[in-house]
Amino acid sequence: MKRNFSFVRNRVARRMFSLFVACALLPVCALAAISLWQVTDNSRTESLNLLKHTSKNIGMTINEILYMLQDEMESLARPGKEISPRVHGYRRDTGTGDPGKRFLSLTIFEGEGGARNIFGSPCPYPTLTDAERKHMAEGKMLLFLQDGRDRAGRMFMATALNRDHPGQSLLVGEINADYLWEMVGYTLPLGTNVCILGSGGKLLYSSLSPQPGFLTQVTAKLRQSSIGHFQCRQGDENYLVSYWSLFLKYSYCAEPLTVVASQSTHDAFKSAGKFARTFYLVVFLTLLVVIFISSIQIRRNMVPLTVLRDGAQKISQGDFDHRVTVTSGDEFERLAESFNDMSAHLKKHFRTLSEMGRIVRMILAGQNEEKIVDTVMANLHTVISCEWVCVSLTNPTVVDMAQSSYSLAVAGSKQGISAFSAEELAMLQGTKEGFHVAAGDRSFSTLIAPMAAEGARDCYLVPIFLKNILSGVITLGYRHTPEHIREDLLRGRQIADQIAVALENVRLIEELNLLNLGTIRALANAVDAKSPWTAGHSWRVTTVALNIGREMRLSETELETLQKGGLFHDIGKIGVPETILDKPGKLTDEEYAIIKKHPGIGAEIMGPIQAYHNLIPIVLQHHEWFNGQGYPHGLAGDAISLGARILAVADVYDALITDRPYRPGWEYSRVISYLEENSGSQFDPAVVQTVLKINDRVTLENAAVQYQLII
Repeated sequence: MKRNFSFVRNRVARRMFSLFVACALLPVCALAAISLWQVTDNSRTESLNLLKHTSKNIGMTINEILYMLQDEMESLARPGKEISPRVHGYRRDTGTGDPGKRFLSLTIFEGEGGARNIFGSPCPYPTLTDAERKHMAEGKMLLFLQDGRDRAGRMFMATALNRDHPGQSLLVGEINADYLWEMVGYTLPLGTNVCILGSGGKLLYSSLSPQPGFLTQVTAKLRQSSIGHFQCRQGDENYLVSYWSLFLKYSYCAEPLTVVASQSTHDAFKSAGKFARTFYLVVFLTLLVVIFISSIQIRRNMVPLTVLRDGAQKISQGDFDHRVTVTSGDEFERLAESFNDMSAHLKKHFRTLSEMGRIVRMILAGQNEEKIVDTVMANLHTVISCEWVCVSLTNPTVVDMAQSSYSLAVAGSKQGISAFSAEELAMLQGTKEGFHVAAGDRSFSTLIAPMAAEGARDCYLVPIFLKNILSGVITLGYRHTPEHIREDLLRGRQIADQIAVALENVRLIEELNLLNLGTIRALANAVDAKSPWTAGHSWRVTTVALNIGREMRLSETELETLQKGGLFHDIGKIGVPETILDKPGKLTDEEYAIIKKHPGIGAEIMGPIQAYHNLIPIVLQHHEWFNGQGYPHGLAGDAISLGARILAVADVYDALITDRPYRPGWEYSRVISYLEENSGSQFDPAVVQTVLKINDRVTLENAAVQYQLII
C-alpha cells in the first residue's frame, strides 16, 4: 500500500514539476524567441540603414571632391592666366593645395590638332557630342571615363578655355583616382566594403574584390531602382548590400556613378550574435534556477499534500479523531486547520447521526407511550444541547390538556398536566417547525413554568403531529439561545416525527390487541356457551390465573400469554358433545376418554395459527399433574410449562367453587384446603403457595387490573 501511494505521490510530483516548469519556461522561452527575433531584425534594419547612409555619404564625398577639382580646373582655365609646365610641374610630394596631388596630368588642346601637355601623360581628346558642347558652352565642366591599361576606369575632367568655341580650346585633366578613393576610404565605416560603378555597371573602384555574380545582381537591381538594398552571397559569406546613385548629368553631363556599400552578415550581426549568446546563457541559467526553485517548491508542497492525503484516507476509513499537522506557515497550514475543523465537524455530525438512529430505533421499539417518553427524556440531550427538555402528549379525547414529563436539573424529573388555550393550540397547529417562547411570556406559561423556575430564559416548542392532528409537543429549554439553534430545531423536528410514528404504532398495536382479545373472548364465550354450567368459565379461570401470575411477578409478556392461553384453554371442548358436558351423574370410562381428548383437540385447532403457537403448551398441558399422573402426556414437574401449572390451579379452583350439574359449588375455604392437600401431587407447590399468600377470594377473582396489564 505504501509503495503504491509512493508511486502515486511521485507521479503527482512529476506531473506538478512538469507543469510548473512548463508554465515558467514557456513564457520565458516565447519571450526570448520574440526578443531574439526583434533584436536580430532591428540589427538587420540598423545595418541596412547604416549601409544606406554610408553609400549616400560616399556619394556625397565623391561629389564634394569633384566640386573641389572643378574649382581647381576653373581656376587654371581663368582667362589671362598662363598655364606652363614650369609652374605646374608634376610633383607627388607637394601640399594638398597643389593640383599635382589631385590630377595625374593636365593637357591643353588648341585648335583642331594642337595639344600641349602641361604635366603627366598626355590626356586623350574627348569626342564631344552636341549635348556636351552645349554643356561646356554654358561654362560647365565635363566628366568622362576611359578604360585604362589595368582595365580600371580612368576619369577625366575637361573645361572650355573659350566658351564661344568649346570644342577648339580645352583644358583636360586626368583625376588622380588614388586620391579620390583615398578620400572615399576616410568616410568608410569599419567592416564596410564599397564599390564604385560607372555606366553599364563598369567597376571603377572596389575595396574588396567582388565576384562576377555580385556585380550582376547590382546591375539587375539598378535597372529596377537607382537606390535600394538587398542581401546576397559571396563565397562562403552572406552580405547586406545598399546602393545609391550619384547623378552627374546636370553638373558634368556624365552618366551617374553608383556607390555600392556592403557588409558581411557576420559583421553586421556581431552585436546581435553577442546578445544571442548572452541571451542563451541567461535562458539556460533561468532554466536551472526555475528547475531548482520548482524542485524545492514542489517538494515543499508535496509534504503537506501527502499529510492531507493521509488524513483524507484516515477519514474515509472512519477515523474522525485523526488530525493533520502542517507548519508551513502558508495556505497549506490554513488548509490543514480547515481540514481538522472539517474532521471534527464530521465526527460530531456522524456521532449525532448515530445517536439519532439509536434514539429513533429506541423510540420505534417503545411498546407504550410511557416507554416512548422515557426514551426521549433519557437520550435527547445526546443530540440536542438544551439544558431542559419536556415531552407533552395530548389525550385524544381532551386535546387542550397534555400529560407533561420534564427533565429538570434540580428536581431530576417531574410530571404534570399542561393546559393549552385556544390561541396556544392555534399556534401549535399553525407551524410545522419549532418556534420561540421567552420565559415570562403569557403564552404556554403552564408548560414552561417548571423550566423558567430553574433559570430557562428561552424555550423552543416543536409540535408533534399524528395524521395532521396535534398529539403533543417537545419543549427545549435554554439559558441562552445557541448559535446552532436551527440544527437543534431540525433534530427536534426529526425526533417529533419519529415520536408520531411510534405513537401511531402503539395505538395500532393497542387496537390490534383489543381486536385479538375480543376475538379470543368471543371464541371462549362460544365454547362456554355449549353448556349453561360452564358459562363464563374461561374468563373466570383467566382472571384467577392473571392474579396468581401478578403475585408471582410474571413479566407483561408472560401475563399476556397467560391471559390468551386461559381464554383458549378449553377451546378443544368444541369437539365434546353437550350431553357429556351437561351430564348430572358420573361419567363412564368412554365418556371420560372423550373429555380427555379436548386438550389435544385444542392444540390442533391452535396449530395453523402461527401467532398463537406460544399458547399451545398452556392449552395442551393444563390438565397435566405435577406428579405426572395427568393427561394427555403424563408430564411432571418443570416439564409442564409455568403457564399451564398456574392455569391448572385456576381451572380446578373455578370448577370447585362454581355449581356443576353433578354437584353444588364448594365453599372458598374448602377449595383452598383442597388445593393445599393436593400441592406437590396434582398442583405445583409454588403456585399453591401463591394462592395461599393471597388468601382472599375477592382479590383472587378480581378482574379490574386485567386491561391495565394487557392493553
